[in-house]
Amino acid sequence: MEQTELRKLGQKVRMIVSDLDQTLLNSDATLSPENLTAIRAAEAKGIFVTVCSGRIFSMMEAYARTLDIQGPVITTNGAAIVDGKTGKLLSSHPIPKDAAVKILDYARERDYDYSALTALVSYFSCNSLRIKRFERYNEIAGAGGFEEMRLEYFDGRSYTGIDSDVLKMLIYQIPEEDFASLAAFLDSIPEISYTSSDEGLLDIMAAGTNKGTAVAEVRRSLGLEKDQVCVFGDYINDLAMFDEARLTVAMGNAHDELKSKALFVTDTNDRAGVARALEALIL
Repeated sequence: MEQTELRKLGQKVRMIVSDLDQTLLNSDATLSPENLTAIRAAEAKGIFVTVCSGRIFSMMEAYARTLDIQGPVITTNGAAIVDGKTGKLLSSHPIPKDAAVKILDYARERDYDYSALTALVSYFSCNSLRIKRFERYNEIAGAGGFEEMRLEYFDGRSYTGIDSDVLKMLIYQIPEEDFASLAAFLDSIPEISYTSSDEGLLDIMAAGTNKGTAVAEVRRSLGLEKDQVCVFGDYINDLAMFDEARLTVAMGNAHDELKSKALFVTDTNDRAGVARALEALIL
């Protein structure tokens, strides 16, 4: 589509939804001044700007506060929507406990790197490397004066101590030879769905839950149509958002499948690609 036509679409936008990691954030997990300035300019035009991430809210609260989001924030690939101003849970779609236990036992028996994320605590296998991402967030949150998230290792059986709803589960660094059998196992559990938000990582949520369903929920709550929505993403789990927006933007560093389905491909996350697209299409 020609740039002039894309800009016509951009002038109809009243809601912008951006993924966080490798999209709105730099590779060091910080928010660039350029992106923040462009978002403020969009808000000055009466556009609602929010984020849609695979992270739980306690792992993205510092960004929500910095962005000063006055409305719904989409977390855990759509499993929970939280009010950005108050932190109040607006909707939730947890994984049924029996299904969560079955998956955790499967991962524990195979010595996978796995975790279970609840609204209050994130639990990790003792061999987890993924926990380093969460520790990095705590460094950023602490430096900014924001509350750090609670991280705990599983003790004994993999589900011991979890007394809150599991919103999302992660299995990381899956051996290539195990992937087919793992996928078949997950496909046999009708209560769950899964996607990928990073190379070598599986995100597991309740059935029927994804970023697209959450974007649709927020859009409808604001009385907006699809042609008034713009979304930004970089990876496979962002594809579902593309079905709920007219203006779809992939980052320059995005997965090839996402680029092939986007109306516009912007610069990379480390070169303020979100800001550059907003300036070209909306501002």
